[in-house]
Amino acid sequence: MNKELNHSLTPPALADINAKILQCLAGEDEETRYQSLLKLIQARDDIIQSHLLTLDKNSARSFAEQEVSVNNKLSEVAQTLLKSAKDDVSHFLRSQKAAKKYR
Repeated sequence: MNKELNHSLTPPALADINAKILQCLAGEDEETRYQSLLKLIQARDDIIQSHLLTLDKNSARSFAEQEVSVNNKLSEVAQTLLKSAKDDVSHFLRSQKAAKKYR
């Protein structure tokens, strides 16, 4: 999947962050995953914003066009994680309610 987050115009610093994002997503520790992912996504945005400032108008446009598909993939992953977290909370609340019923 790392190749899916990188494209032909991906600078090395962004490729490093992309690798860390994928490593975070593949990790088992769900308790720290969300905070780690948030920090990595924020760092990714900082790198992208800095990189755009170094590019001329045409290069910046090309880079941004390439990044749109990557951002869409990351957005889909975030939505999936959000739905999963909501499902987990819902299941926990139903279980808690059922446990109280049997006390």
